[in-house]
Amino acid sequence: MNLRCVCLIAPLFLAPVVAADTIVQEGFLSGSAGAPNEHYIDLLQFDTLDGTRVLNFVRLEFTNTLFAESVTNGAGGFVQASASLSTIYSFLGGGPIADVLASIETTVDNSGKPVATLYLDIDEVAVEYDSPASLEQWIGSGGITLFAIAQMLVTADPPGVIEWGGSGMVEYRVIYDFDLAPPCPADLDESGIVDNVDLAMLLGAWDTAAADIDGDGMTDAADLLLLLAAWGDC
Repeated sequence: MNLRCVCLIAPLFLAPVVAADTIVQEGFLSGSAGAPNEHYIDLLQFDTLDGTRVLNFVRLEFTNTLFAESVTNGAGGFVQASASLSTIYSFLGGGPIADVLASIETTVDNSGKPVATLYLDIDEVAVEYDSPASLEQWIGSGGITLFAIAQMLVTADPPGVIEWGGSGMVEYRVIYDFDLAPPCPADLDESGIVDNVDLAMLLGAWDTAAADIDGDGMTDAADLLLLLAAWGDC
């Protein structure tokens, strides 16, 4: 049996790429086929840079790409063969957030001349966080870790097939979409002045992210102090 795989053992993390309004962290899980393998994917949280940036949403993109190849011997009949590449992602201590499965199930025609055949399957899953509550865990100056279990299975060489092998690739991408904070973040109603209306909005949003001025994901005393310090015209 010929197993060729770049999919399962050690995560390869590429440095974050910062564009005008996005930050992208991406990488691969690589290794060999066989038993399930556990992976820890360490990511950087979104840094608001002292409230100068506002996180709009976080998008997670997961892709499994599976290749397989059969080489027949022309002895006659039909041969059943299969391969699969699965990855389950979760937060540490949490339930699954994405289940990605690329699979190939095929019947190989072995009645003609010996022939090599290539197969391909791709599975893509996207998860998006855009509510204030769901974004809280992504905001900070530290890190956040995803846990992944990946496994590639390939059937042993079936009778009549000289070779049945598989290879695959597991990719992940985490995208932070953000905007620059308005020049007067304490002006919650965007009236051009910080006044009693903004104060009432802040107090009404207490312990939520709705009136978060300093970008820490929570409306609290720190935001109240910033609002009072900005009182008056912007």
